[in-house]
Amino acid sequence: MPKWLMYSTVSMLIWAIWSLLSPIASRDLSGSMVQILSSAGLIPFALLLLFSKNLRKHTYLGRGLLLALATGITGGTGNIMLYSALGHNGPASLVFPIISMAPLIPVLLAPFLFKEKIRGLQAFGIAVALIAILLLNTSPSSSSRLAAFNLFSAWMLYTLLALLIFGITFITQKGATYFISDELSTVAFTVGFVLLDLVLLPTDRSLSWNIPAKAGWVSVFIGILMGVGSLTLFAAYRYGKASIVTPFSQLYPIITVLVAVPLYHETIDLLRGIGVVAALGAGVILSIE
Repeated sequence: MPKWLMYSTVSMLIWAIWSLLSPIASRDLSGSMVQILSSAGLIPFALLLLFSKNLRKHTYLGRGLLLALATGITGGTGNIMLYSALGHNGPASLVFPIISMAPLIPVLLAPFLFKEKIRGLQAFGIAVALIAILLLNTSPSSSSRLAAFNLFSAWMLYTLLALLIFGITFITQKGATYFISDELSTVAFTVGFVLLDLVLLPTDRSLSWNIPAKAGWVSVFIGILMGVGSLTLFAAYRYGKASIVTPFSQLYPIITVLVAVPLYHETIDLLRGIGVVAALGAGVILSIE
């Protein structure tokens, strides 16, 4: 098995587990608290990476650290929005397919940031993504109509905010790998997480330290998964082409949908089912370079 495929497969499976565990933590804890507790799982993993022999491989240390730090801050903020979406009864089988369309953001910003034109395939992906969002905003109706439009529920608004922020994270994460090693990127990413936590602790009044044991330990384990998943994805990029690795890693919501529906007793009507397929397809199309 090629190394890129091995690392991509491991990363995809880790993100699938993360997506299935996140609703458990979000039921009893606020998005900010899940974020803080997940940092407790991420920090020990980052400390281990400080001893990696590849840590100091870099070209532009300052620029790379800044981008990786921004990745941690935006990634953590996106997580808070995601956990809040799940906490507002957002079905995992719908939330994560929408999140998988995060490449939509860098594609839309490319003409302004990198002076790149939107190609035909990307334009098609944008159209599919918009259709998916429209369909996923429908809700079952008992009337003769197939569905009633729901513009926009709380969980959908949080999900779209997460989509936007993760799209920005995608840009900074990709930029960081040009300048510093995967290991150092993950360490700086963790520092960004911690800085965000230091802002949340004194300012977020929704924080409650009455933490149910199950939700607390799941949140910590989520942090461990995020650390390992990020590192294996970086490794996949090192050995494989981004145009192959990215779409492959974006397939994890398929597992989420297949497992979440029976596991959490979620239901998907016809139009939303089409929307899920469209969202997954758009995520793959938009990830192709």
